[in-house]
Amino acid sequence: MTKYVDMSMKKFSEELASKKSMPGGGSVAAYALTLSNSLASMVSNFTTGKKKYAEFEEDIQNILKKTEFISKKVIDMVDEDAEAFLPLAAAYKMPAESDDEKRRKYTEMQKCLKNAAMVPMNLLRLSLEILDLHEELLIKGSKMLISDVGVGVQMLKAAALSARLNVLINIKDINDCEYVEKISSEMEVLIEEISNRCDKIYRGVLENVR
Repeated sequence: MTKYVDMSMKKFSEELASKKSMPGGGSVAAYALTLSNSLASMVSNFTTGKKKYAEFEEDIQNILKKTEFISKKVIDMVDEDAEAFLPLAAAYKMPAESDDEKRRKYTEMQKCLKNAAMVPMNLLRLSLEILDLHEELLIKGSKMLISDVGVGVQMLKAAALSARLNVLINIKDINDCEYVEKISSEMEVLIEEISNRCDKIYRGVLENVR
């Protein structure tokens, strides 16, 4: 399968618009988070070396290192979401005529649904790491690029809320109640924290640009 991360934006958009099951909303969510991380890196790159922000130079350098480290992980999720869907799609097509076939299909689907839910869950966890960077840049980043911090957190919030939908659509058919409760609980805690902090940072940006 051709990796989506190797496609041009135009080609990826065309693939997304076509009558294909992949890429879908999960890959879009991951790409949105990639853009959020890239914006944190851009703000840092325009801040480093500036006399006005010399007191934050070490912190800005640390942010740059973190965005570089996170970049590979988050952009890989664009393809990981699609890759997790492939075995699930195959499981849906498994025969279920005999009792034995039904048992095999059920077991395979339960496994695939859990795997598919893990990509958006990992996206939510990674969102917090990127959010920390934007929160720091609100204070320490160049004020010339403060609007990009605002865009960054809005992209991040959109990615997180989208990931939530992708978790929900997968866990709704999982019959392991303990697993579903654990994932649901963690997801809602993450969503509440991400939403509240993104909104707070965005308000801080508005105060600086008005």
